[in-house]
Amino acid sequence: MSINRRELLLGPAAAAVLPRAAQAQNRPNILLLFTDELRFDALGCMGNRHLRTPHLDALAASGVRFTNAFTPTPVCIAARMSLISGHRSRLTRWTANSKLPGPDARFPTMMDALREGGYRTHAVGKMHFSGRHFGLHRHERMEEAVHRRIDDDYLMYLKSRGVRTRHPQGLRDLLYLQPQTSGIAAEHAQSTWIADRSVAFIREHLRYRGSQPFFLWSSWIAPHPPFAPCDPYAGMYRPEEMPLPYYTDRPLASLPFPAWSERARLDGAHLDPPRLRRMKALYYGQISHIDDGVGRILAEIERQGIAGNTVVIFTSDHGEMLGDHGLGHKSVPYEPSAHIPLLLRWPGRTQPGRGCDDLVGLTDLFPTLLDGLKLSYPGDYPALTGESLIGRPGGGLAKLRESYVVDFGQGARRWLSLRTKSHKYVLWAAGGREELYDLEADPEERNNLAATGATAAFRTKALDWETRQGLKESFENGAFRRYPEPPVPDGPPRSVVLNEGRWPANLPEDERAGVESYAEAFTRAISRETTLSPEELSLGLYKKGKGEPLAGTPWEEAWRRA
Repeated sequence: MSINRRELLLGPAAAAVLPRAAQAQNRPNILLLFTDELRFDALGCMGNRHLRTPHLDALAASGVRFTNAFTPTPVCIAARMSLISGHRSRLTRWTANSKLPGPDARFPTMMDALREGGYRTHAVGKMHFSGRHFGLHRHERMEEAVHRRIDDDYLMYLKSRGVRTRHPQGLRDLLYLQPQTSGIAAEHAQSTWIADRSVAFIREHLRYRGSQPFFLWSSWIAPHPPFAPCDPYAGMYRPEEMPLPYYTDRPLASLPFPAWSERARLDGAHLDPPRLRRMKALYYGQISHIDDGVGRILAEIERQGIAGNTVVIFTSDHGEMLGDHGLGHKSVPYEPSAHIPLLLRWPGRTQPGRGCDDLVGLTDLFPTLLDGLKLSYPGDYPALTGESLIGRPGGGLAKLRESYVVDFGQGARRWLSLRTKSHKYVLWAAGGREELYDLEADPEERNNLAATGATAAFRTKALDWETRQGLKESFENGAFRRYPEPPVPDGPPRSVVLNEGRWPANLPEDERAGVESYAEAFTRAISRETTLSPEELSLGLYKKGKGEPLAGTPWEEAWRRA
């Protein structure tokens, strides 16, 4: 059955009443402002007193701020697939940044629905989609770990401007979760380009397409690692004023083994307070750069006179541990990883300045658009799992949830987290471990109450969710699969993951001189980093993994000895 027929997404009755163009003219524009790896508490409007985000704070004051919003799965691809389809990993088949075996799942996306509803659908920035546009008319690409420059619009832009760079996002291999600085001028930086192209789309669309409503998805890679903002954002925050992460000394034995890799990726940074403070200062600098871009985009819709007819959504795919619990990155059930910011301004439907503590998530955005735009979802597909965020006056769910489940991974790395307003329960396939936290008394999740025997009711609800919406592979003979855990290592785990894009090596010979060498890029990245030294990082693992040679850099001798 084709999803390109108007009745499929609009419903036959609605399609018969008005032509699609006439219906579309009565609908608002949709602006989705999307970040990567932005934790819930990294906005001024969410209570952060060390970080300056005036434009996002103003957006929150003009709409609804959801204080209990969560990612369905705290990793890039799985979260985005759930966002656009409205389904969980059982149906999308994405449980992390890898897919379960079998054919690709094909479901209508929110872009399909909007496109069928008469919208021009456009994206700028990171989508993490490969091979398909999922209902987008056009995607101006800016992705990570690119293998061919011609496949990335941002890299082609840098080439056209004569910007001689090798790692515009920062170095991902040895320095992935380490402090570093970008050498790109702010006018050409990634986060600037997202705002530039978003503003350009709005202007061009209104000039050439008139009254056709648009869906614009502006998607930043930042503040995803590497922590490498450009100037002036690299020096915007003083490291000595940054609060240290909490519970950095969490015993490794208290963490199930799938979480060990998120400590290993820090490569010892969790034991180094000056380095942690510098990382946080750079992370905050990236966020302030995004905030400036958001301000420019929102100013443009004001200037064009369409702010009163434009829905604005701001959120992130997942959070970032940033050293809390001695962990970096994401992929774990703890608050900095799973809890995300979510702001919504829907003129005439949301109450300015409203704070809403409903338990909501990214899977609620597609149903919100269907509800607010009076579109329908085809009945021959499984029902969407989310609910409308404008289900009650002023903004919020029509019927309050008791819990929201976050899930991740498969096999031995599978875990489920059932989140209520006051508690969090986690069930790990690794060893069948359980965690239970009273978040009102213990917001930093230090005191695991599972040993008190209070987990039975939470476990029943989590397993019921896994039976209905989770992975069938999680069960064996009707019981949740438990996997043996490896022994706890004697020292802190460390790892170096090599995942740089290969585009510089794949350039035509006559274009290679226009790209800085690896030695130049590495030297520049570490030139201001007084908290970094080769003795603190795993040069041996980097060298063993065949990372780029450090010949010609200040660390050459240490690399040779490693």
